[in-house]
Amino acid sequence: MDVLIIGAGAIGVAVGAMLGKTGCSVSFLARQNTKACIDRNGIQKTGLFGDIALSKAQVNTYLCYEDLPDAAFDFILICAKTMANEEISGQLAQHKRIFRPNSVILIMQNGWGNEADYLRYFSKEKIFHARVITGFERLSPNCSKITVHNAPVLIGSLYHADTSCLLPFAACLSSAGLPCSVTDEVEKALWAKMLYNTTLNPLSAILNLHYGALIENEYSREIMRMLVCETFAVLSACGYSTYWNRAEDYIEELFTKLIPDTYDHRSSTLQDIQKKQKTEIDTLNGCVIRLAQSHQIEVAAHRMIYDLIRSMEANF
Repeated sequence: MDVLIIGAGAIGVAVGAMLGKTGCSVSFLARQNTKACIDRNGIQKTGLFGDIALSKAQVNTYLCYEDLPDAAFDFILICAKTMANEEISGQLAQHKRIFRPNSVILIMQNGWGNEADYLRYFSKEKIFHARVITGFERLSPNCSKITVHNAPVLIGSLYHADTSCLLPFAACLSSAGLPCSVTDEVEKALWAKMLYNTTLNPLSAILNLHYGALIENEYSREIMRMLVCETFAVLSACGYSTYWNRAEDYIEELFTKLIPDTYDHRSSTLQDIQKKQKTEIDTLNGCVIRLAQSHQIEVAAHRMIYDLIRSMEANF
């Protein structure tokens, strides 16, 4: 199986190392300094599920789309930040020669609606999503650490496409140690992650706290309750579904299981803020706000959280 990973960040490097461990051919499209580091040292994954190191000879790196070989990849993993989707989708459309007849795009990002840019150029049958509730931290340009793990990676289609093509990918990732399954309910899985990310990521960044600290006082718990209730109102209005029917049921599981299971994790939004990098807030709470507007629903907590993150970014 030949895999191209676009976005050699925390999740991209970790997934690449795990796939490479199973014998997959792994290639990265990476920025100059990341490419140089991988070309010198290979890639490493540490933390949960064991340490993996691939030598520089076991990894291919490319700086631009023009350098990618023809008909070379079975899977193209989108692991870059969501802000890059417009550019990435356009570049892939201009370089369709790199695809094989049965190649697919697998979006491994936070947020909802990330496929929109890709649907301008590719059929629904070629685009799949992954729900990842595993915590990654980039230790260096070529090294990623898995810090927490909450549930198996779930991959599937939002458009009822044939998912049998995903089975080899799921098998490889699982055999490397990170459980992965194909699902027919990826919409539910993605909205479960949206609930989790829109509640925890920006709040942890604003307060500069890991997830566990957010349940240690009544004030942050109340903010999380408001965020969850607003998201459920939007879900209901839009006709989307997830694994919980009521906000109260999700809040109970969030406070008693989901957060305790990922207690020490520092969110990707917090990591971005600390690095003075733009966050993915537009495809997280910003997405909830846009959906709410289309149904005339007020989501004051999401708006406040969104504005605070944007204010922090404005001061970089």
